[in-house]
Amino acid sequence: MSKILKSIVLLLLITQPLFAGGTSKFTAADTADISKFVKKNLSIDVKKMKKLGVKKLVILECYGEYVTSKEVTNSASSQRYTGWVNTKTDTLEFDKDYYTVTSNLVYAAVKEAFEANGIEIVSKADIQANEAYISFNLEEEKEGRGASSGLFKPTTVEKSQKVSTTGLGIFPSSPLKMIKLVMNLGEITHSLGAEGFLQVKFKVDKNKKDQPVLDQFDILLSTDLRGQEVGFKGDKKMRYDFYVQWQPILKLKVELESQDPVREDKKGPLNVAMYDKALTSMLSAVTNGFSSGLK
Repeated sequence: MSKILKSIVLLLLITQPLFAGGTSKFTAADTADISKFVKKNLSIDVKKMKKLGVKKLVILECYGEYVTSKEVTNSASSQRYTGWVNTKTDTLEFDKDYYTVTSNLVYAAVKEAFEANGIEIVSKADIQANEAYISFNLEEEKEGRGASSGLFKPTTVEKSQKVSTTGLGIFPSSPLKMIKLVMNLGEITHSLGAEGFLQVKFKVDKNKKDQPVLDQFDILLSTDLRGQEVGFKGDKKMRYDFYVQWQPILKLKVELESQDPVREDKKGPLNVAMYDKALTSMLSAVTNGFSSGLK
């Protein structure tokens, strides 16, 4: 059990935003030289995967987290100085179908990146037919909430929507449910004929002009799957463990802030098609950059 708990602690630590800080201004033109884009913005580490000769993987989790609302209250020191509590709420929320479509596009792009480089990805249909995976009844949508505050900085309450690719669920946040899932990930992966599993997750925020900001984009790999016989005589079974756990094979060095327009004019309403083009361009740059890094 202690090994399982250590694995969960490692997962929780490693799935936090991993870039050192800072922002990279992005326009669609930045994709003209993909190698330059990768060097500046992405951290790709597939040496271990290549060394192990991995040829078949399964994506067990793939979701986008979309920030829908930010409530900002002036700092405690400011309140004492002015005697006023000032709260502003900034929102940008789309229909859930838009989030689902975006998560599906990312899933398809990541799958294509691996398969273009000779690594097979197990189909969603095979995952959905796996009884162990189905038994967890994982949700495809979850609400998120986060807060940050300080004596000399504003208090920010952030609300978000996590939406997975169609047919796959989001891993549970409950420690007890997570322990049970982690204990079965090796068996699920083995039964699907894969050598390891992937988790793909990204986070989309916005700037003051409503242009999309890609806060996070992570691909985590668990592989080097080994089986051993456990139990007592007459009641033995195989247990499968990963000797490479939640290795970040892709992460952002900095957040990406789109500079592409999302309005036909500065004072006009948000143009959803323009916003989508700006966000898709940024996400495609990351997945294309990852594909080039796999070669």
